[in-house]
Amino acid sequence: MSNITEKVTNTANSYIGGAKQTIGQTIGNTNLAASGAQQKAQADAAAEAATAKAHTEGLGHKAQGEVQQNVGSLTGNTSMEARGHANEAQGDIQRNPTMTDRLSNTASSYIGGAKQTIGETIGNTDLAASGAQQKAQADAAQKAADANTNAQGLGHKVQGQVQQNVGSMTGNTSMEARGHANEARGDLERKV
Repeated sequence: MSNITEKVTNTANSYIGGAKQTIGQTIGNTNLAASGAQQKAQADAAAEAATAKAHTEGLGHKAQGEVQQNVGSLTGNTSMEARGHANEAQGDIQRNPTMTDRLSNTASSYIGGAKQTIGETIGNTDLAASGAQQKAQADAAQKAADANTNAQGLGHKVQGQVQQNVGSMTGNTSMEARGHANEARGDLERKV
């Protein structure tokens, strides 16, 4: 199973388990509440393991990329150096929780909205208020994460353009290649 597929599955199972737990508690069904709590706990543990795995793999790609860049630079092998930049960028992306956060915030927003609707429908004001608060917090967290990712992407894009120009003016093909890699990274971050 791919890392993204694992994250999607774990996030979905966590929120489904949480919803079952909340519904079970609301209607007084202790078996449903316990089953939901267990499902949520298992999914959260699996998500933590997947995040640790992705972080470790990302560190490996980043280190591999840095070695390739240095060896490529020392030997004049621009192809190896470019592969190094790509591997380093891949490592940075693997260690970035943006996609997981996006999935988590979206799921939390939908679950909060569902809790609010169910609470309003059955006349449970506590459940409705809890759902509205959960939805608002998830929506605010997503807006903040989007703004942060966009700012980081813009920074990498500008850094890349500067590196390209300085590298071109000074004849430093290595710096110019880093510039292309950083600009591409910035564009990717701004699209996520």
